[in-house]
Amino acid sequence: MIGVLGISYKTAPIDKREIFSFSKDEIVPFADFLAKETGISDLVLLSTCNRTELYFTQSKYDRLTAIEKVTEAFKNYKNADHECSRFLYHKFDLNAVKHLFRVAAGLESMIIGEDQIIGQIKDAYIHCTDAGLTDAVLMRLFQKSFEAGKRARTETGIKLGNLSVSSIAVEMCVQKIENMKEKSLLVVGTGNTGSLALQNMVKKGIGKTAVINRTKKSAQIVADRFNSEVHSFLSLQSQLLNHDIIIVATGAPHHLITKNMVKKAQANTNRSQIYIDLSVPRNIDESISKLPNVKLFAVDDLQIIVDENTEKRKDAAEIAEVIISELAEAFNDWVVSRSLRPAIKTISDNLEEVYRQELENFKHIESNEIKKAVDSYTKHITQRYTRLLIKNLKEITDNGRNTDSLNVINEMFKLEENNRRKH
Repeated sequence: MIGVLGISYKTAPIDKREIFSFSKDEIVPFADFLAKETGISDLVLLSTCNRTELYFTQSKYDRLTAIEKVTEAFKNYKNADHECSRFLYHKFDLNAVKHLFRVAAGLESMIIGEDQIIGQIKDAYIHCTDAGLTDAVLMRLFQKSFEAGKRARTETGIKLGNLSVSSIAVEMCVQKIENMKEKSLLVVGTGNTGSLALQNMVKKGIGKTAVINRTKKSAQIVADRFNSEVHSFLSLQSQLLNHDIIIVATGAPHHLITKNMVKKAQANTNRSQIYIDLSVPRNIDESISKLPNVKLFAVDDLQIIVDENTEKRKDAAEIAEVIISELAEAFNDWVVSRSLRPAIKTISDNLEEVYRQELENFKHIESNEIKKAVDSYTKHITQRYTRLLIKNLKEITDNGRNTDSLNVINEMFKLEENNRRKH
């Protein structure tokens, strides 16, 4: 069984999503906890600003039991209260496959067709695979999701307009600020989101830019690309008063900018400031919005611009859905056909044994020519009936989907094998 348990911007506000946010360092400890609590050990955990999703495979429990156990482990690890259950969603097998493919294609994103999600999925998959957390089914599933994401973007017009949370945030700034060339920007966090925000602001003509990151080397690499200043993370407080726009996008699990920090910065300047928090959990104390001359925007505040972009992409999204359904059905066929392998192997082994036993009856023949003829004919008959039985097996079980028929066939050949061993 393939399953997914998740929470996203579609089902929960940011204060609930941040409860279930995972840093990379938490993934392996959580996997150990999940294995201990449920016995389920094959997983990929995806955690972004808009979603946290746990993809897993298991054959130990029925669907209901599996999702109950995984949900409890998920909540317990994050110390979430019972109320949080109503914000979680789950899907199984073909529906779980389609969901992942839709996520990879950007159809589940706040900005339909955005590019950043595919990189985030790849990072999550590689991290979990390197940690030994993925089995053959998950490996193939995620590799196929990359194909789904690529085809959806290259074969449709889904990439029209702004393509990321970063670019939407920049678009919002442009709408609210005049004389961009006279303004100054500070970006805190130089990962993908922060770097994209900086890149887009430079394209829009922002006057002066600066970056801060916990790792100065990473900050310097990004700064060199965009001719930005680099400041120490310890100078964050002092740098707040020097900039008109502050964008924060880090993986920190707590507030990096507090109300007191902004209040101190505002005490030394009369300039209006825009703070944009692209982090989940949030890195900016939401109470700063109560201060004069300060505007704060978080991920969920970008929805108005998102809606405008969504209208442009609806037709392309319908085409992408067709591509995703096709790929998901093909993957599902591969998964269910795997259940036929034990029966097919047993059929082949049984007929191979019959073939060997029949040859034993012709040992007394001295003519090599006749022996070769008997061997060739017996092998031909064995292979023919093997192919026929396998063909019928696939038809009777609907290529492995009809588990009741498959169980009967497995038991039948198991019985034949036992009888053969007795003789």
